[in-house]
Amino acid sequence: MNIWVEYWKSKDFRSHTTGSHAQMKEQAKWVEPNPEEISRRFFDHQKDAAVFAQRMNDKGYHAKIKTDASR
Repeated sequence: MNIWVEYWKSKDFRSHTTGSHAQMKEQAKWVEPNPEEISRRFFDHQKDAAVFAQRMNDKGYHAKIKTDASR
């Protein structure tokens, strides 16, 4: 089984309104990334992929762990 992490920089397209701090922020809308902007890193173990994906999320990237389930 192949394991890899796809990650890309998230973009925030929410409109920022001025007003009371009690107002709720607009929900972020999903924007499909351009395939050319997606980076991939391959791993031998699921645990290593999960650690890397979390680290990329902490840096502001959107990361997904993927497998081809070839076993």
